[in-house]
Amino acid sequence: MISTTPIHSDEAAGGQFATANNSVNSAFSSVYYAEQNGGDVTTLVEKLNTAVSLIQRATAENATDPNSATADLSNATAIAQMVSLNSTSISTSGSMVRQLRLYESLGTVTASLGIAALAYLRGDRVYRRLWLYLYRNHVVKKSDE
Repeated sequence: MISTTPIHSDEAAGGQFATANNSVNSAFSSVYYAEQNGGDVTTLVEKLNTAVSLIQRATAENATDPNSATADLSNATAIAQMVSLNSTSISTSGSMVRQLRLYESLGTVTASLGIAALAYLRGDRVYRRLWLYLYRNHVVKKSDE
């Protein structure tokens, strides 16, 4: 007998695996970009590793417990999307920190050059005044007396 009703499989569909994998790949790209901008991505990497382990667990349990596999895949997709959203703000803060370090470095170089210029232009006068202040009571005697 030929049946016209479709055969229903309880296993998680391949589309769910593809969605979860695409979400994790997108989140990885976002985390990589945030790290390149100087952001602290350690917590994002930990969460991304959790999503990857959920996908691996869903793959292993798909044949035996499809409902749990589907739940793991949806959790992995949600975690990956959250990581993608958070990586944007971490990337922005990393860029701002990098720019602040640049400005601090430029300020340090400018101050060092200013002090060096003042020491070169006014150093002899300052040295003489300091020497005279420190040795004002010092009497210099001739060595042949």
